[in-house]
Amino acid sequence: MKKLSLIMAIFNLSTLTACSAPHQDEVEKINHLQIPLILPGEKTAEVQTSHIAALYQTNKQHINALSTSLKNQYLQDTTSKDIFTEDSPVQRVYTSLTKLEQLDMINQQYLKDNNEIGLKNINIILQPLAAG
Repeated sequence: MKKLSLIMAIFNLSTLTACSAPHQDEVEKINHLQIPLILPGEKTAEVQTSHIAALYQTNKQHINALSTSLKNQYLQDTTSKDIFTEDSPVQRVYTSLTKLEQLDMINQQYLKDNNEIGLKNINIILQPLAAG
């Protein structure tokens, strides 16, 4: 009888872990993003302002969608205790949201600098997350 309960407990834990893994995977991917810091270099060829604005807007939409998704999935029933508990899963979500805010600020700076390469690099790192 004890063997059966142990097997059931292991099965239940593995099922719970399997269900939560894809969502945590998105949080972990965001937490491990490397923000591309591309300093504005010498101007080679003039890039159309509309192209730079389109890259910026696409990046901004991806960042906003990811932020909204994280908030909706993980922070709906959050209590203050969850926020301040060390090693709480909620803290990892807030870390991801902070990373997305940093990425948004860098995106804005690249728009201001007309830094096409920086905007493209942000777009490249956001594509897998936006598609997922």
